[in-house]
Amino acid sequence: MRRAVYHAIISILILVILVSVIGVLSTYVSLKYETGNPKDCISVVTGRDLCLWMKTQKIIIIACLIVVTGMVSFRNKLLKS
Repeated sequence: MRRAVYHAIISILILVILVSVIGVLSTYVSLKYETGNPKDCISVVTGRDLCLWMKTQKIIIIACLIVVTGMVSFRNKLLKS
C-alpha cells in the first residue's frame, strides 16, 4: 500500500469518527426536544427511531476506531510492500 493511500484512509476514518460523534450529540438533543416523553425513541418531527440511529452511529465509531488502531499498529507491514 502506498503512503498516500494509507494516510488518505486514516484521514477518512478519522473524519467519519468526528462526524459520527457530532451525529450522536445531535441525536441526544433530538431525543430531548423531539419526543413527547423522555423515554420515547420515536421522533414526533421526523418519525425516525432515534435510539436505533444512535446505536448505529456508536457502532460506526467503534468499528472505525478498531480499523484505525489496527492500521496504525500494523503500519510497518502495510507500508512495506
